[in-house]
Amino acid sequence: MTAFTLHASQHVRRSVDETFAFFEKPENLARLTPDNLAFELRTGDRVMRRGLVIEYRIRPLFGFPVGWTSVIDDYVPNQRFTDTQVRGPYHAWRHVHGFNAEEGGTRVTDDVTYELPFGPLGSIVNRFLVRPRLEQIFGYRAAAIDRLLPPRETPERQLTVAVAGGSGFVGGGIAAELARRGHRVIVLSHRPDHAGDNLPDGVEIREADVTHSDGLTDALAGADALVIALAFPNLPMEDRSKGWTFEAVDAAGTERLARAAKQAGVPRLVYISGAGAAPDAQRHWFRAKWRAEEAIRGSGIDYTIVRPTWVFGPRDVALNRFLGFARSLPFVPMTNFGEQRMAPVFVGDVARLVADALVDDAARNQVFEIGGPETMAMRDVIARTLRVAGLRRPLIPAPPALVKIAAAVMQFLPGRPLTPPAVDFINQPAETDTRPLLDRMPRRLTTLEEGLRTYLVPRSSG
Repeated sequence: MTAFTLHASQHVRRSVDETFAFFEKPENLARLTPDNLAFELRTGDRVMRRGLVIEYRIRPLFGFPVGWTSVIDDYVPNQRFTDTQVRGPYHAWRHVHGFNAEEGGTRVTDDVTYELPFGPLGSIVNRFLVRPRLEQIFGYRAAAIDRLLPPRETPERQLTVAVAGGSGFVGGGIAAELARRGHRVIVLSHRPDHAGDNLPDGVEIREADVTHSDGLTDALAGADALVIALAFPNLPMEDRSKGWTFEAVDAAGTERLARAAKQAGVPRLVYISGAGAAPDAQRHWFRAKWRAEEAIRGSGIDYTIVRPTWVFGPRDVALNRFLGFARSLPFVPMTNFGEQRMAPVFVGDVARLVADALVDDAARNQVFEIGGPETMAMRDVIARTLRVAGLRRPLIPAPPALVKIAAAVMQFLPGRPLTPPAVDFINQPAETDTRPLLDRMPRRLTTLEEGLRTYLVPRSSG
């Protein structure tokens, strides 16, 4: 059988001791694996050593579980360890993890050799299915390492910043950036058990549920600032029976947090709204965002309101959904004809703006819209994303009315994969004028391809 290889290399701005200590913990595997693989560690013995057997389960395709058992057959502390598949989806798999000290940190290398169980078809399956998927996994891994092992910095003034919604995609990106800058970060979450899985170690987790006021003031004790980046589960598929709606979470939840911040004496607020928020907006989610903005403006606390367009990044549930279709299907279905204009903004740019706003007087009591530096049709966004991911799939457009009919049925399926209002949410344009932001707070915004390459392509250097 043909043996295939994959190499990745990444500089981590931490010592070898710190870096190796993170990687040798089997429980951290889940933190380095894309959420859509549903990684589940099934091993009780988690002390890394030669001979350790690690069992876990993933769901790589259509949610079907696949068991994987590996053995650590080489282990040299602070230098390397190797896991070899004993049982799993590959005919053979051997992954050598290397760690070498270099100036300013540690060089982490991944060298994988694998064989596929498809005989003469192995090369074809590898080229079109396996290799692109592995490259995506190792690209995500690199972005996760950046997030979970940030360099240790000392700010001129360390702030204690509470982030409501800090376990989510955008909120998590903000929390990680604040931690990278050396601030003390408190994440408020109604699900505290796993809220820190995608955050750097050292972030404090406090339980707080914005659907009621109980405990919110106490949760903000000691905070110099509050960042509000709320998102309900399965966004944008609302579920009124569970209270997962824009009105209940974005609007009413922000109102409660603004009152609690005033009571707790928090001197600074940053609210993540949306480009399009207005009192008379056509869509109810933008009206909910406006209602939340009014609570921030009326709080009596110094504030910054950030209105991003369509945010993309390694943990988004929008653009990554199209990538999921491409990896599971021979085509990519669309919910319209892809003509709406988009200026997708990288999550890192949003996070950096929020972190800057907390210390820059130019952001005080301002409203900033932020989008990417490029505006293009939605179909071009998807096409570029597929190209960066190394996937070739035709885009199949569909009339929105027909998609809504399908969504009317799908909303009753487990997990509510799609609802009619969500079709409108997905199909809306996302453009903005960034000139007011750039005039007041100059910065370089990340292009779509630059952002995608930070998490879709394995790193071979840098």
